[in-house]
Amino acid sequence: MEDKNLYIKIAHWYYTLGMTQDEIAKRLSFTRQRVNRIISSLRDMGIVTIKVNGYAQGNVAYEGAIEEHFGLKRVIIAESYDGESNYMPSLANTASQYLEDYLQPGMSIGVSWGETLAATISNLSFKRRSECTVVQMVGAQNIDMDMLKSDEIARSLADKLDSVCYILYAPVVVDHAETKRMLMEERTIQKSYELMRRCDVALFGIGQVSRESTMCKRGLLKVEDIDRLRQDGFIGDVCVNPVTIDGRWQDCFIRDRVISANMEILKNIPNVVAIAGGEDKTEAIIGCLASGVIDTLITTDMTAERIVRTLGL
Repeated sequence: MEDKNLYIKIAHWYYTLGMTQDEIAKRLSFTRQRVNRIISSLRDMGIVTIKVNGYAQGNVAYEGAIEEHFGLKRVIIAESYDGESNYMPSLANTASQYLEDYLQPGMSIGVSWGETLAATISNLSFKRRSECTVVQMVGAQNIDMDMLKSDEIARSLADKLDSVCYILYAPVVVDHAETKRMLMEERTIQKSYELMRRCDVALFGIGQVSRESTMCKRGLLKVEDIDRLRQDGFIGDVCVNPVTIDGRWQDCFIRDRVISANMEILKNIPNVVAIAGGEDKTEAIIGCLASGVIDTLITTDMTAERIVRTLGL
Protein backbone atom coordinates (compact mmCIF):
# COMPACT_ATOMS: atom_id res chain seq x y z
CA MET A 1 0.00 0.00 0.00
CA GLU A 2 1.23 3.51 -0.85
CA ASP A 3 2.30 5.86 1.93
CA LYS A 4 -0.78 7.70 3.25
CA ASN A 5 0.97 11.08 3.11
CA LEU A 6 1.44 10.55 -0.63
CA TYR A 7 -2.29 9.83 -0.98
CA ILE A 8 -3.08 13.07 0.88
CA LYS A 9 -0.71 15.01 -1.35
CA ILE A 10 -2.24 13.55 -4.53
CA ALA A 11 -5.67 14.52 -3.22
CA HIS A 12 -4.43 18.07 -2.64
CA TRP A 13 -2.93 18.28 -6.12
CA TYR A 14 -6.02 16.85 -7.81
CA TYR A 15 -8.88 18.41 -5.85
CA THR A 16 -7.36 21.63 -4.48
CA LEU A 17 -4.83 22.66 -7.12
CA GLY A 18 -6.79 21.19 -10.02
CA MET A 19 -3.89 19.23 -11.49
CA THR A 20 -4.83 16.63 -14.09
CA GLN A 21 -4.09 12.95 -13.66
CA ASP A 22 -1.54 13.20 -16.47
CA GLU A 23 0.25 16.07 -14.67
CA ILE A 24 0.33 14.13 -11.40
CA ALA A 25 1.58 11.00 -13.14
CA LYS A 26 4.40 12.95 -14.80
CA ARG A 27 5.39 14.64 -11.54
CA LEU A 28 5.64 11.31 -9.70
CA SER A 29 6.89 9.23 -12.64
CA PHE A 30 3.79 7.03 -12.23
CA THR A 31 1.53 5.68 -14.96
CA ARG A 32 -1.76 7.49 -15.45
CA GLN A 33 -3.57 4.26 -14.59
CA ARG A 34 -1.79 4.13 -11.24
CA VAL A 35 -2.77 7.71 -10.43
CA ASN A 36 -6.35 6.99 -11.45
CA ARG A 37 -6.41 3.98 -9.11
CA ILE A 38 -5.13 6.09 -6.21
CA ILE A 39 -7.64 8.89 -6.82
CA SER A 40 -10.46 6.37 -7.03
CA SER A 41 -9.52 5.00 -3.60
CA LEU A 42 -9.32 8.36 -1.78
CA ARG A 43 -12.95 8.48 -0.66
CA ASP A 44 -12.96 4.88 0.57
CA MET A 45 -9.86 5.65 2.63
CA GLY A 46 -11.51 8.65 4.24
CA ILE A 47 -8.97 11.09 2.83
CA VAL A 48 -11.48 12.92 0.65
CA THR A 49 -15.03 13.90 1.42
CA ILE A 50 -15.76 17.42 0.24
CA LYS A 51 -12.27 18.60 1.20
CA VAL A 52 -8.74 17.25 1.58
CA ASN A 53 -8.47 15.94 5.13
CA GLY A 54 -5.19 16.41 6.98
CA TYR A 55 -3.33 18.46 4.40
CA ALA A 56 -2.68 21.39 6.73
CA GLN A 57 -1.27 19.13 9.42
CA GLY A 58 2.21 17.87 10.14
CA ASN A 59 4.76 16.73 7.62
CA VAL A 60 2.52 16.91 4.57
CA ALA A 61 2.16 20.66 5.11
CA TYR A 62 5.94 21.04 5.22
CA GLU A 63 6.30 18.93 2.09
CA GLY A 64 3.79 21.06 0.23
CA ALA A 65 5.34 24.35 1.36
CA ILE A 66 8.85 23.36 0.25
CA GLU A 67 7.59 21.89 -3.03
CA GLU A 68 5.72 25.05 -3.92
CA HIS A 69 8.52 27.44 -2.89
CA PHE A 70 11.26 25.70 -4.89
CA GLY A 71 9.13 24.18 -7.66
CA LEU A 72 10.13 20.62 -6.75
CA LYS A 73 8.47 17.50 -8.08
CA ARG A 74 8.30 15.99 -4.63
CA VAL A 75 9.46 16.34 -1.02
CA ILE A 76 9.46 13.27 1.21
CA ILE A 77 9.86 13.62 4.97
CA ALA A 78 11.22 10.97 7.32
CA GLU A 79 10.20 10.92 10.97
CA SER A 80 13.06 11.59 13.42
CA TYR A 81 11.97 8.98 15.92
CA ASP A 82 15.28 9.02 17.81
CA GLY A 83 15.76 12.78 17.77
CA GLU A 84 18.08 15.08 15.86
CA SER A 85 21.29 13.31 16.79
CA ASN A 86 20.28 9.94 15.32
CA TYR A 87 18.23 10.76 12.24
CA MET A 88 20.27 8.70 9.76
CA PRO A 89 18.52 5.29 10.13
CA SER A 90 15.08 6.79 9.55
CA LEU A 91 16.25 8.99 6.67
CA ALA A 92 18.08 6.13 4.95
CA ASN A 93 15.08 3.83 5.40
CA THR A 94 12.67 6.39 3.92
CA ALA A 95 14.99 7.08 0.99
CA SER A 96 15.50 3.39 0.26
CA GLN A 97 11.73 2.80 0.27
CA TYR A 98 11.34 5.59 -2.29
CA LEU A 99 14.05 4.09 -4.49
CA GLU A 100 12.58 0.57 -4.22
CA ASP A 101 9.43 1.91 -5.83
CA TYR A 102 10.97 4.43 -8.21
CA LEU A 103 13.84 2.55 -9.86
CA GLN A 104 12.67 0.67 -12.92
CA PRO A 105 14.29 -1.70 -15.45
CA GLY A 106 16.34 0.06 -18.10
CA MET A 107 17.07 3.20 -16.06
CA SER A 108 20.47 4.86 -16.01
CA ILE A 109 21.26 5.92 -12.44
CA GLY A 110 23.96 8.40 -11.45
CA VAL A 111 25.42 8.40 -7.92
CA SER A 112 27.77 10.57 -5.89
CA TRP A 113 29.34 9.72 -2.51
CA GLY A 114 28.96 10.22 1.24
CA GLU A 115 27.49 8.76 4.42
CA THR A 116 23.82 9.43 3.70
CA LEU A 117 23.86 7.87 0.23
CA ALA A 118 25.89 4.92 1.50
CA ALA A 119 23.37 4.25 4.28
CA THR A 120 20.47 4.51 1.81
CA ILE A 121 21.96 1.99 -0.61
CA SER A 122 22.85 -0.36 2.25
CA ASN A 123 19.15 -0.42 3.13
CA LEU A 124 18.07 -1.42 -0.37
CA SER A 125 17.03 -5.01 -0.90
CA PHE A 126 18.56 -7.13 -3.66
CA LYS A 127 16.12 -6.87 -6.55
CA ARG A 128 17.17 -7.34 -10.14
CA ARG A 129 16.25 -4.52 -12.49
CA SER A 130 17.20 -5.74 -15.94
CA GLU A 131 19.30 -3.50 -18.17
CA CYS A 132 19.84 -0.81 -15.53
CA THR A 133 23.11 1.14 -15.60
CA VAL A 134 24.85 2.73 -12.61
CA VAL A 135 27.15 5.68 -13.35
CA GLN A 136 29.71 7.15 -10.95
CA MET A 137 29.30 10.94 -11.20
CA VAL A 138 32.02 12.07 -8.77
CA GLY A 139 35.72 11.28 -9.03
CA ALA A 140 37.38 8.90 -6.58
CA GLN A 141 38.34 9.82 -3.00
CA ASN A 142 41.37 8.44 -1.18
CA ILE A 143 39.71 8.07 2.23
CA ASP A 144 39.79 5.31 4.83
CA MET A 145 36.07 4.42 4.89
CA ASP A 146 35.41 2.39 1.76
CA MET A 147 31.62 2.63 1.72
CA LEU A 148 31.73 6.44 1.66
CA LYS A 149 33.68 6.45 -1.61
CA SER A 150 31.89 7.16 -4.86
CA ASP A 151 33.27 4.09 -6.64
CA GLU A 152 32.26 1.77 -3.77
CA ILE A 153 28.78 3.33 -3.64
CA ALA A 154 28.37 2.84 -7.40
CA ARG A 155 29.47 -0.80 -7.17
CA SER A 156 27.22 -1.44 -4.17
CA LEU A 157 24.14 -0.09 -5.96
CA ALA A 158 24.98 -2.06 -9.10
CA ASP A 159 25.26 -5.22 -6.97
CA LYS A 160 21.86 -4.56 -5.38
CA LEU A 161 20.28 -4.11 -8.83
CA ASP A 162 22.36 -6.83 -10.54
CA SER A 163 23.30 -4.24 -13.15
CA VAL A 164 26.26 -2.81 -15.04
CA CYS A 165 28.47 -0.22 -13.27
CA TYR A 166 30.59 2.45 -14.96
CA ILE A 167 33.46 3.84 -12.89
CA LEU A 168 34.91 7.34 -13.28
CA TYR A 169 38.66 6.71 -13.28
CA ALA A 170 39.87 10.06 -11.96
CA PRO A 171 40.33 11.80 -8.60
CA VAL A 172 37.53 14.10 -7.45
CA VAL A 173 39.90 17.03 -6.75
CA VAL A 174 43.27 17.76 -8.31
CA ASP A 175 45.80 20.36 -7.23
CA HIS A 176 46.04 22.22 -10.53
CA ALA A 177 43.50 23.26 -13.17
CA GLU A 178 45.90 22.14 -15.91
CA THR A 179 45.80 18.60 -14.49
CA LYS A 180 42.02 18.53 -14.86
CA ARG A 181 42.23 19.83 -18.44
CA MET A 182 44.61 17.03 -19.35
CA LEU A 183 42.50 14.35 -17.67
CA MET A 184 39.37 15.57 -19.42
CA GLU A 185 41.03 14.73 -22.74
CA GLU A 186 41.21 11.03 -21.83
CA ARG A 187 38.72 8.89 -23.75
CA THR A 188 37.65 6.89 -20.69
CA ILE A 189 36.75 10.07 -18.81
CA GLN A 190 34.98 11.54 -21.82
CA LYS A 191 32.95 8.30 -22.00
CA SER A 192 31.99 8.68 -18.33
CA TYR A 193 30.70 12.19 -19.00
CA GLU A 194 28.68 10.94 -21.97
CA LEU A 195 27.06 8.39 -19.65
CA MET A 196 26.35 11.08 -17.02
CA ARG A 197 24.42 13.09 -19.61
CA ARG A 198 22.20 10.07 -20.36
CA CYS A 199 21.15 9.44 -16.75
CA ASP A 200 17.43 9.20 -15.98
CA VAL A 201 17.92 9.80 -12.27
CA ALA A 202 20.79 10.98 -10.06
CA LEU A 203 21.18 10.27 -6.33
CA PHE A 204 23.11 12.68 -4.13
CA GLY A 205 23.71 13.79 -0.60
CA ILE A 206 24.19 17.47 0.16
CA GLY A 207 27.48 18.69 1.60
CA GLN A 208 28.34 21.75 3.61
CA VAL A 209 31.27 24.04 2.91
CA SER A 210 33.07 24.29 6.23
CA ARG A 211 36.16 23.12 8.05
CA GLU A 212 33.95 20.45 9.63
CA SER A 213 32.88 19.00 6.27
CA THR A 214 33.96 15.55 5.16
CA MET A 215 35.71 17.12 2.17
CA CYS A 216 37.95 19.12 4.50
CA LYS A 217 38.41 16.55 7.26
CA ARG A 218 39.40 13.87 4.77
CA GLY A 219 41.91 16.19 3.08
CA LEU A 220 40.13 16.40 -0.28
CA LEU A 221 40.04 20.18 0.02
CA LYS A 222 42.61 22.24 1.87
CA VAL A 223 41.63 24.55 4.72
CA GLU A 224 42.60 27.54 2.57
CA ASP A 225 40.25 26.28 -0.17
CA ILE A 226 37.37 26.08 2.32
CA ASP A 227 38.14 29.54 3.71
CA ARG A 228 38.17 31.07 0.23
CA LEU A 229 34.90 29.35 -0.70
CA ARG A 230 33.29 30.72 2.47
CA GLN A 231 34.62 34.19 1.74
CA ASP A 232 33.07 33.96 -1.74
CA GLY A 233 29.70 33.09 -0.17
CA PHE A 234 29.57 29.34 -0.87
CA ILE A 235 27.86 27.38 1.91
CA GLY A 236 26.94 23.95 0.48
CA ASP A 237 27.54 21.62 -2.44
CA VAL A 238 25.74 19.10 -4.59
CA CYS A 239 27.94 16.63 -6.47
CA VAL A 240 30.92 18.80 -5.40
CA ASN A 241 29.40 21.87 -7.05
CA PRO A 242 29.54 24.61 -4.38
CA VAL A 243 26.48 26.87 -4.12
CA THR A 244 25.58 30.03 -2.24
CA ILE A 245 22.49 30.45 -0.02
CA ASP A 246 20.61 31.92 -3.00
CA GLY A 247 21.56 29.05 -5.28
CA ARG A 248 24.37 30.67 -7.27
CA TRP A 249 27.10 28.29 -8.45
CA GLN A 250 28.78 30.29 -11.22
CA ASP A 251 32.30 31.74 -10.85
CA CYS A 252 33.44 29.16 -8.31
CA PHE A 253 37.22 28.83 -8.51
CA ILE A 254 37.32 25.24 -7.24
CA ARG A 255 35.37 23.84 -10.20
CA ASP A 256 38.49 24.20 -12.36
CA ARG A 257 40.02 21.45 -10.19
CA VAL A 258 36.97 19.22 -9.54
CA ILE A 259 36.09 16.19 -11.67
CA SER A 260 32.37 15.49 -11.28
CA ALA A 261 29.08 16.12 -13.03
CA ASN A 262 28.69 19.88 -13.33
CA MET A 263 25.46 21.81 -12.77
CA GLU A 264 24.59 21.97 -16.46
CA ILE A 265 24.65 18.18 -16.61
CA LEU A 266 22.53 17.91 -13.45
CA LYS A 267 19.95 20.40 -14.77
CA ASN A 268 19.23 18.12 -17.73
CA ILE A 269 18.69 14.93 -15.71
CA PRO A 270 14.93 14.23 -15.37
CA ASN A 271 15.02 13.48 -11.63
CA VAL A 272 17.84 14.65 -9.36
CA VAL A 273 17.20 13.21 -5.90
CA ALA A 274 18.87 14.85 -2.88
CA ILE A 275 18.91 12.94 0.41
CA ALA A 276 19.98 15.10 3.35
CA GLY A 277 19.19 16.02 6.94
CA GLY A 278 20.70 17.43 10.11
CA GLU A 279 20.76 20.80 11.83
CA ASP A 280 24.12 21.76 10.34
CA LYS A 281 22.87 21.12 6.79
CA THR A 282 19.88 23.53 6.78
CA GLU A 283 21.55 26.41 4.92
CA ALA A 284 23.35 24.03 2.56
CA ILE A 285 20.06 22.33 1.67
CA ILE A 286 18.33 25.68 1.07
CA GLY A 287 21.15 26.80 -1.22
CA CYS A 288 21.14 23.57 -3.21
CA LEU A 289 17.35 23.70 -3.60
CA ALA A 290 17.57 27.32 -4.73
CA SER A 291 20.02 26.31 -7.47
CA GLY A 292 17.15 24.70 -9.40
CA VAL A 293 18.93 21.41 -10.16
CA ILE A 294 17.15 19.29 -7.54
CA ASP A 295 13.79 17.69 -8.35
CA THR A 296 13.15 15.48 -5.31
CA LEU A 297 14.21 16.14 -1.71
CA ILE A 298 14.18 13.43 0.96
CA THR A 299 14.82 14.90 4.41
CA THR A 300 13.80 14.68 8.07
CA ASP A 301 10.86 16.30 9.81
CA MET A 302 13.12 18.50 11.95
CA THR A 303 15.14 19.63 8.95
CA ALA A 304 11.98 20.38 6.98
CA GLU A 305 10.61 22.42 9.87
CA ARG A 306 13.82 24.47 10.03
CA ILE A 307 13.74 25.07 6.26
CA VAL A 308 10.15 26.29 6.43
CA ARG A 309 10.87 28.47 9.47
CA THR A 310 14.08 29.92 7.98
CA LEU A 311 12.31 30.85 4.75
CA GLY A 312 9.15 32.07 6.51
CA LEU A 313 6.91 29.76 4.47
